[in-house]
Parts: sequence; C-alpha cells; structure tokens
Amino acid sequence: MKTLKLLHYFYLSGPCLPNPCHNGGTCEISEAYRGDTFIGYICKCPMGFNGIHCQHRCSGPLGIEGGIVSNQQITASSTHRALFGLQKWYPYYARLNKKGLVNAWTAAENDRWPWIQINLQRKMRVTGVITQGAKRIGSPEYIKSYKIAYSNDGKFWVTYKVFHGNVDNNTPYANSFTPPIKSQYIRLYPQVCRRHCTLRMELLGCELSGCSEPLGMKSGHIQDYQITASSIFRTLNMDMFTWEPRKARLDKQGKVNAWTSGHSDQSQWLQVKFHCFTNVLSVCLYSLCSCTGNWTLLREPRTSSRNSRSSSLSALGGGVTDL
Repeated sequence: MKTLKLLHYFYLSGPCLPNPCHNGGTCEISEAYRGDTFIGYICKCPMGFNGIHCQHRCSGPLGIEGGIVSNQQITASSTHRALFGLQKWYPYYARLNKKGLVNAWTAAENDRWPWIQINLQRKMRVTGVITQGAKRIGSPEYIKSYKIAYSNDGKFWVTYKVFHGNVDNNTPYANSFTPPIKSQYIRLYPQVCRRHCTLRMELLGCELSGCSEPLGMKSGHIQDYQITASSIFRTLNMDMFTWEPRKARLDKQGKVNAWTSGHSDQSQWLQVKFHCFTNVLSVCLYSLCSCTGNWTLLREPRTSSRNSRSSSLSALGGGVTDL
C-alpha cells in the first residue's frame, strides 16, 4: 500500500506536476538531491538552455567566428603547408564561415593524431559546437567524425564524447553537449576525415552564471532614449550629419553609423541606462577611426556589492578597464 501511495504521489501529483522545468524542459522522476534536500526530479533541457530548471539560455557563440577568441587562443597539433611552404593553413583560420583562398585549419599530412584546441581563458559553460569543412585546391575536405575532450589546465584531459561531423565542405553542422561542459580548454580530435582534416568551427555556450546574451544595443532592445552622451559631433555643423549617442550600436550601417563626441578630451562619456539592475559581464567596442585613445568603463554609485549589478553603464575617455 505504501508503494502504491508513493507511485501515486510521484506520477499523479508528484514534483513534476505542475512541470517545474522552463523553456520546454522535460521533468523526470529521479532520486535527486539539491544540497541536503531531496527534490525527486531532474529537468532535461532542450538544446540552448540549462540550469536546474532550464532557466538559463546558454547557446550563444563564444567568439571564434566573431574574433573575440584571439589567434593566440587557438592552437593545434600541426599545420598543413602547401605550395612549397608558402601557403599555411593555421589553427586560427578555423573560424566558422571564414572566407578567402586559405580559410580553414588543416592538419599536416603526416600528423597521425591531429587535434585543435581552444583556450577560453576562464572556465565557461560550453553547450555545443558547430563544425564546417572547406575547399582546398578545389577539393572538398571536412571532418566526418570527431572526439571532444576538455581540461581546466591544458595538461590533463577528460574525453567527453565522439560525434558525427560534416557531410560536405560548406554546410555548418551543430552538435549539443548534454550535459554541458564546464571547462577552460576544449580540444577537438578528428577521427574520420574526407581527404585531409580541414575545419572551421564555433563553440556555443555562456558564462558559468548563464549570463552572456547581448543586452540589446545591437538589436534595438535598448531604446534610443536610454543612450546618452556628454556631447555630440556634427559634420560641417549639419543636422543631417549628427553623430548622436543613439547611433552607438554595434555593426550599425550607413554614412552616419556611430556616436562621436563633440570634444577630444578625457572627460567625454557615453552612457546606457537600463530599466532595472543588470549584470554586465563585458562590453564590445568598435572604433571607426585610427584613434589610439582607450576607454574606462564606469558604473553609477547605485551598484550591488554582490554581483557588480548596475542600472546604468558609462564609458569614459582614458585608460581601459575590463568589467
């Protein structure tokens, strides 16, 4: 009778009813504990979400394609050299959708155990990888299957899983990591290659806090009135060529496509005001000129001492500070 009551609790009125999992997550009965508390379930999260209740969106690119991951962070076991050594397929060419004649990493022909490695510089939550081949001397080359390993120090590696890879040289193919990998170093070992082991790639994931999505400057979620500045520059004093704060959006197009200060001194600033206290982990700046001036990032006094949360963010002319 006790067993029947337990079954009735777990399957008819148990911890999965109503479903505690967000974003389409599936609740499964489990002998799970959170600390010392028995919770009786786990959430199976769809690709791109994680957290105890699938509450974190964690599927953004970690910066290989976009260049946030620098050349020095991408290393490999070897590099293929062609045309008497003049053409080199370096590891840092392994960026998703890279264009050009030499647009991918290729391992050396005599490399029997090739690998390529990404140093994320800090422990991150990695939820997937996108791979892509390339053409070399007009011939399609790609990795048909590969193994993923991870490490926290770059010395001791843990094998994660073997994945199916690409079926042609140009179509990106994504694989998700379930559960996510929490590590600083990710290494990809090609297992089966079409002709040579040639690769372009991107890692997907987020900060361990689950917080790395853009806050909305580029998308427009942050509205024009939330962006202010100390001064504004007007080309030839014409209103139609006003470099306003609202134009300080990443990748903005057009002839007037950025904010420019009206004065060239270190007291100039650009400010973004959020509607609520917000975790700001980093900032991406893009300059349209060859100026060498750096920027200091400041927060208003209204700042939480726990998580560096703030209701506004300012950039001030001067030295550079990372958040």
